[in-house]
Amino acid sequence: MKKIVFFSLLSIGSFISKAQSDLTLYNMQPIPQRISVNPAFTPDCKWYLGMPGLSSVDFNFNSNAFQFKEISTSLVPSRTSGKYTVDVTKLSDVLNNGAFVNLGVDVELLNFGFRVRKSMFSFSATEKIKSRVGIPKDFLKLALEGNGGDNIGYDFNFNFGLDVLHTRELALGYSRTFLNDKLTVGGRVKYVLGLNVINTAKNDIVFTTNDRSFGYTVTADVEVNASTPFLDSTLMAEQQLTALVNNGNNGFGVDLGAKFNLTDKISLSASVVDLGVIKWQNSTSNIKSRNPGASFDYNGVDVRDYLGYSVDASAGFAALQDTILDVFALDTSSNSFSTGLLGEFYLGGNFNLTKRHNAGILFYGSFNNKQFFPAVTLSWNSKIGRVLAVSASYSVMRGSYVNAGVGMGLNLGPEQFYFVTDNILGAFSGNVQNISARFGWNHTVGRKKWEAQQKG
Repeated sequence: MKKIVFFSLLSIGSFISKAQSDLTLYNMQPIPQRISVNPAFTPDCKWYLGMPGLSSVDFNFNSNAFQFKEISTSLVPSRTSGKYTVDVTKLSDVLNNGAFVNLGVDVELLNFGFRVRKSMFSFSATEKIKSRVGIPKDFLKLALEGNGGDNIGYDFNFNFGLDVLHTRELALGYSRTFLNDKLTVGGRVKYVLGLNVINTAKNDIVFTTNDRSFGYTVTADVEVNASTPFLDSTLMAEQQLTALVNNGNNGFGVDLGAKFNLTDKISLSASVVDLGVIKWQNSTSNIKSRNPGASFDYNGVDVRDYLGYSVDASAGFAALQDTILDVFALDTSSNSFSTGLLGEFYLGGNFNLTKRHNAGILFYGSFNNKQFFPAVTLSWNSKIGRVLAVSASYSVMRGSYVNAGVGMGLNLGPEQFYFVTDNILGAFSGNVQNISARFGWNHTVGRKKWEAQQKG
C-alpha cells in the first residue's frame, strides 16, 4: 500500500495543473469584469447587472514547454479499460527544460454594481479553479536516457510541484475618487469557501547515480495536504451537497487597487489580487515522510543469486524492499492546514491620445513554489461611440513570445456582450502554449448620463 501511495504521488503530476490571465481585459474600460483585476477600475455606466451564470466565463491555459494540442494527443485511450495513459515520448520537450503547466477556470454566478456619487459598490459570486504543476526535466531524462553515460554521478531531482485550488468566492467591493477625480482607490473583501484542494508542500525525491558504478543513492522528503470531499466516493450525495454549501473550510481574501491620472495624457495604475488564506479543517488528509531526508544506497542485484549460488535468491529483494519502505515510509493523518489564494499583481501605465483612444503597457507577476511567473503586455484601446469598445494587445510571457490578444465589447442598448483573449490564435487553434478566452453578457444602464457628468 505504501508503494502504491508513493508512486501515485509521482504520477499525479503528469497531467493536472492558472495561467497569466486578463492581460487584455485590464484596459477594457466599458467591461465591469475588469474590477476583478483592479478594484479601482469602474465601468462607464451608472449601474450594471451580469446575466446570472453567463456574466463571465473565463478559461486559461499556459505552459513553457507543452502545447495544449500536444498534451491532448499524448493521452492514449486504453482498448480494454477505457481509461487514458500518457505517451511520454510525445512530451520530449520537457527533457531539455523543466516544465510548468497552468490551468484556470472561473465562472461568475452573480455580479452587480452601482454608483453613489463619487463611490461605486459591487458584489460578485464566482466559482474558481486554479491549478499549477511543475514537472522536473530529470523525470523524463532518467526514463528515456537511463543512468549511464553522461548521467553517471548526476543528481536526478524529482521535485514535482502540484497545487490545485477549487473555491467559491463572495466578494464585496468599494471604490471612490479623490483629488478632483485624479485618484481612484478601491478594494474588495472576499469570503472564500474552500471546496477542493491538493497542496504539495514538499516533494523532494533525489536519485544520485554513483560515479563508480551504476548504483543509486536515494533521498526523499514528501509532504502533501488535501481536502477533496467531492472526489470521495465514500460520501453520500447528501453529504456532498452539504459540503457544497457549508463544509467548514473557510477563508478570507482581499483585492487592492489604485489609479492615478498623472496628467491629462498619462495615467498610472496598480493592483494586487487574491491575497488571503483558507483554513482547511474538514475532509482533510495529510501525507508526510516519516524519515525526511533519509537515504539508502542501491547497487543492483547479484545475478549469481539466480545461477544457483544462493540458497535464498529472494532474500536480497526482501531486504531491498524493507529498506525502500523504511526510507519512503509515509505517515497519514487528518490534521487541519492552510493554503494561500495564489495571488497576482498588475502594474500599468496608459498614454491617452484622445479621450477615446489610448496606448497601454502592463506588467504582471505571480509566484508559485519559489518561482516567478512574469508577463509584459503592450495594448491599444479604443471606444467607438457608446456601441463598441476594442482592444488589441501583444504579450510576452515566460517561455512564450508570440501572444496576440484582442478584446471587443458590444453595447446594444442596455445589453452588453464581450469577448476577450490574450492569444487569439491559441483560442481557435489550440496549437500554442498559451490559450485564454473570457466571454460574458451584462446589463448596463446610464452610460450616456455618466459621460455627461464626466464632461461637466
